[in-house]
Amino acid sequence: MSSLANIILFLALVTTSIMVAVMYVKLKKLDRYLAEYQQVFDRTGEALKGAQTAVMSFGAEGKETLAMLGARIEEAKAVAAQLETLTREAGRQTQSRSNSLNS
Repeated sequence: MSSLANIILFLALVTTSIMVAVMYVKLKKLDRYLAEYQQVFDRTGEALKGAQTAVMSFGAEGKETLAMLGARIEEAKAVAAQLETLTREAGRQTQSRSNSLNS
């Protein structure tokens, strides 16, 4: 009777040892996956920081470009006004010469 109990206990011990070994292998695999995920998350964080820097830089450059564009538009308006004035004056002079030649 005791040898039957010893066999049952021995089988239980072997089964438990096998299960512990299987769990150990699974835990090691899980640890590797966790390390890979950590690397991926770290790289993702770095990429997001880079994107944030790019967006901030783009915003600052955009403001600067917009200010320069506004200044160029004002310069263009002034040149257009001068050109319009000169065109009117040239038209008047041409008309007055035409009138003086016809008279």
